[in-house]
Amino acid sequence: MNAALKKLFCFAVGSALLFPLFGEDKASQKAQQKAVRKVQRMKVVEVIEDEGAFQARNLTFTVGKMKYALKGGLGSYQLSVLDEKGVAVPILAGQDEFTSSFYDVKVGKKIYRLNDSAITVTGSRKGELGGQMVFTVPKKVRVFVKYEKVDTKGVLDAEVIKFTATLLNRGNKTETFALKSVLDTVLGEKNGTHFSTAEDSFLKKERSYRNLDEVKWFLSSDGNTSVQFLLNGANVTKPEIVVVSNKDFLSLPAWEPQVSADRNFDSVLSYNNSALCIIWPEVTLEPEKQASFVYYMAVASDGAASDGEKFITWYENGHEKLDVDDKYSVKKFEEPFQEALKKYEAGQYKEAYDIVMELWKNPEQRNERLAELKELIEKKLNPTELDLLNETYGDSDYNYEDDMPPAGLPEPEAEDAPNEVPEANFDINSITAEQLNPDYVQGLIERINSLEADDSKIDRNEILRLHAELDAILEKLRHQ
Repeated sequence: MNAALKKLFCFAVGSALLFPLFGEDKASQKAQQKAVRKVQRMKVVEVIEDEGAFQARNLTFTVGKMKYALKGGLGSYQLSVLDEKGVAVPILAGQDEFTSSFYDVKVGKKIYRLNDSAITVTGSRKGELGGQMVFTVPKKVRVFVKYEKVDTKGVLDAEVIKFTATLLNRGNKTETFALKSVLDTVLGEKNGTHFSTAEDSFLKKERSYRNLDEVKWFLSSDGNTSVQFLLNGANVTKPEIVVVSNKDFLSLPAWEPQVSADRNFDSVLSYNNSALCIIWPEVTLEPEKQASFVYYMAVASDGAASDGEKFITWYENGHEKLDVDDKYSVKKFEEPFQEALKKYEAGQYKEAYDIVMELWKNPEQRNERLAELKELIEKKLNPTELDLLNETYGDSDYNYEDDMPPAGLPEPEAEDAPNEVPEANFDINSITAEQLNPDYVQGLIERINSLEADDSKIDRNEILRLHAELDAILEKLRHQ
């Protein structure tokens, strides 16, 4: 064998020997990266005692007839109701990653938009009765929002949802706070009525209200599906002002929207696009003190009546207690869990496992996060050590899923491969006059809403493309 062939032979043999090692290294790296992502998903942005741990993750789930789509990292949300065929009908707009419905909080004279990720730390979770979100402006304020299904004992056909927003002063001095909620409704736009109240059968132009004694509620309906916002009576927190207007005017940075009685629900950027704005009175809070704001929604589908006033009467006639007690104290679970997580990351696997197994003794605490951490630690312990520990605890083979409380949908595959979804771009210069037509834009929005509402047929690439086209159209309109 000549020198050249010998070198080639040695290289081939060496490569053959090394290739499995490189393959193993790559597989090991992938497994390690997956474990890291699992740990990151277990980390929380906020823990609210006797409520739960909030994470910056996207969740889609149903409770009763309501479907919740929560973007925990962005702080945005969409609400839909299921009809008799199980199809989700949106009651709030779904474009722009749900950001057209939002909360503002005023701290002193400073206004914070709570779905602005540059300012606010946000998170979401599935509660026992509905969706929950938390928004924290560091060292200023925490806003905790929850939607809870109300058990009306079969008295109503509609689904009643209790909304509660709780402000906590996170600053170091006594301060004034105020809360605003903008709801970008969609149902009333379909038939042109936009809203109705106990006083008016339809509202086709913007209005503001400071006294709701006669107005009582605001209904958005397409004739088949409806949502009724109950803002007077029962234990509802009376708003300071309620405004119906075009959603773009309600998105302006002014705290109280400027209203013109002659202006309809159109703007330069959006046609026939109405929204509801609720502003509650200012409260003064000492550090670590809190205040809550409450209203109800009555949601109906398939032509059923919302019956909001019937619910208020039912509530006021002796059905005030609508909340349920939690099964266990979140504080008793979350603090040890976070300690175990820290020990796992520090390589103290036995100590972390001891804490996890103490929590594991209580079936009510065997949730998805605890099970994932338990599995990660078991992979780090050597078999002999794990066997000894298992003899001590005696139940490591317990199937946690049997007793695990609902925790939303499993993590989507995209979290393990975040770069696999291609980025959608649209050239603003390619937008035609036809695409600028309001009917075309409305059809585009309806197509996006339809895709996002149907999980069984969801096409993320198509949704990205449609969002990109819509963004380009709006950008071109801004420059005209």
